[in-house]
Amino acid sequence: MEWLKNQVISALSGDQKVSKQLLIALAGVVAVASLVLVAVNRPEPPTGEFSVSADETVNEVTQQFLYVHVVGEVQSPGMYQLPIGARLVDAVFAAGGLTEEADNASVNLARELTDGEQIIVFSISQEGEAAGTTSSGQVSLNRAGDKELEELPGIGPALAARIIAWREANGGFKSVQDLLKVSGIGESLLSGVIDLVTL
Repeated sequence: MEWLKNQVISALSGDQKVSKQLLIALAGVVAVASLVLVAVNRPEPPTGEFSVSADETVNEVTQQFLYVHVVGEVQSPGMYQLPIGARLVDAVFAAGGLTEEADNASVNLARELTDGEQIIVFSISQEGEAAGTTSSGQVSLNRAGDKELEELPGIGPALAARIIAWREANGGFKSVQDLLKVSGIGESLLSGVIDLVTL
């Protein structure tokens, strides 16, 4: 510092050689000071483990599709992947279309599909009561009309209508236990009809 002080005094007295040395010294001091400031203010590097996960992207892609099982009077029965918002007509088209024996009135082609449902296309020969009952006399929850449902113990017109409404809104019954999801049906009523119904 004493040397720098003497150099400043000499520069002020008009010594050009000293002035040049002073400028060089000052430039060095400024450079060192800048380096010190940068080192002091440099942010700390992040710590911990970081990883990029593709789970969210995979979930987004998965949620864009649904799976349905198409059986009965279609050209190529099987399971099909369709976009969210697809309608029953799209599933029938994916399965190759209806056969000549298909009863297109047995399904609502305009209905929106739900993931995991089974679509059954019946033949023309399965009309009337035969379409809603099996050879063993059980009532089909997914095919029966209101009159057939009303033949079950404890099922009246209002409850039969709610069963049909639930069936249409949810893409059909996937198990007999789904009856418990219908408003007005409890464990007691289910136990009374469980042996009389099928899908």
